[in-house]
Amino acid sequence: MPIYYVNTYYINQNKASEFQKWLKSDRVKELFAEFEKETGIKYLNTYFTILGFGDYDCEDWCIAPDFSSLDKIQTSKANKKLMVETWDFGDMTRPWKTRVMRAAEDVLIFEPPKEK
Repeated sequence: MPIYYVNTYYINQNKASEFQKWLKSDRVKELFAEFEKETGIKYLNTYFTILGFGDYDCEDWCIAPDFSSLDKIQTSKANKKLMVETWDFGDMTRPWKTRVMRAAEDVLIFEPPKEK
């Protein structure tokens, strides 16, 4: 049962085009390949909101094989490199949001107990 791992954030003013250029670079492919090797988490893409639709500027979508792979983020050297290289792109004065989701067919739904 894969897990979708999503980071949602704002971009610093006047950094969006520079960030987009960086995302298209070979460096990003290298870093995320290293990140996947260390954690098992595969980077899917970064999405920008358009036309003002959305609460944040960007979302990074990844897919993790299981919850234990999320623990590996803390010790990942590639994750540290990603944070250092992208630090100036993100607006650190505003809150970020992280979501962890599963597909509907993989979610266990708890029903309220039936009354006797």
